[in-house]
Amino acid sequence: MVSPSPTTVTVDRISNGGNAIAQERLNGKTIHAPASAEVGDTLEVKLVDRGRYFEARLADRLDEVHPRQPSVGPNTSDIGKDLLNPGRNRKHSYSVSKSITGETIGQELRGWVASRKH
Repeated sequence: MVSPSPTTVTVDRISNGGNAIAQERLNGKTIHAPASAEVGDTLEVKLVDRGRYFEARLADRLDEVHPRQPSVGPNTSDIGKDLLNPGRNRKHSYSVSKSITGETIGQELRGWVASRKH
């Protein structure tokens, strides 16, 4: 059975078998900490009853709700502001040229674009 709420334990020693043992005891039973723990580490764990001892598993912090933190990044508040500048799009560059056959290309297009702007 897994304990419903996290418990804080401090690793006291390493057993001859290499297990990390917590300084705290529960109901007279020792608490075996995760193998990655070192002496002096304080861990937030959930306990699993294994009969003669308790096995400590690191508490899953993903279940907790934390307030959203502001993101840190470059200041992008001025990007694109000139897109709304009315003077920005006043000048267009296009040219009307003759085709190989001698026809003027672009006249119809220029007239169509001019009618769409108004």
